[in-house]
Amino acid sequence: LDEAAELAEAFERVLGDATAPAPWSALVWCRALLAEARDGEQARAAALFGRAARAYEAQPRPYIAAMARERQARCLLAAGHKDDALPLLSSVLDAYLRLGAVEKAERVRETLREHGRHSPPARRPGRPGYGDRLSPREQEVVRLVVDGRTNQQIATALVVSRQTVVSHLQSAMRKLRVTSRTALAVKAVESNLVGDEKTPDALRAQLDR
Repeated sequence: LDEAAELAEAFERVLGDATAPAPWSALVWCRALLAEARDGEQARAAALFGRAARAYEAQPRPYIAAMARERQARCLLAAGHKDDALPLLSSVLDAYLRLGAVEKAERVRETLREHGRHSPPARRPGRPGYGDRLSPREQEVVRLVVDGRTNQQIATALVVSRQTVVSHLQSAMRKLRVTSRTALAVKAVESNLVGDEKTPDALRAQLDR
């Protein structure tokens, strides 16, 4: 833990005055993990996971925000704040179901049952009908493509399999009527689908390197 804490401090020093939201969100997440791992710091960990969740919600990165909310709720449970934790877990369950994260939703549902809160039977609707619009998950994947991440790096960042990433990319390319990762990223930026500040020409140059 001490070594991990030193790495987090080094990361903060490297960030300096940078204002990019993603690395600062990651730093808060790291500090939350450190607090979660220490005895007697569950309440502090919950507060830090809450900060991370708000930061990811603002970007917006709904999937990782929901993961942060789940960890916040579990830390609240560990700290004895059941009345705060269970409503939060219920909202996390709803978020996972909206995002199609069925396995995580079932994990949260089981925790709610263990604490005497029975949610309505899983209506397990199919994925929301987004038509030709990118789903929230596809937007996250495309945003990471715009950032220059490989499929494996995206899978690691989103805690999914590489094949899941490929599936989301194929769906996004079909919806945007492109046939390559570079064209997908450029089209997403041109259409302002991921809120990226790069110009299409700068993005092409970056991705073609």
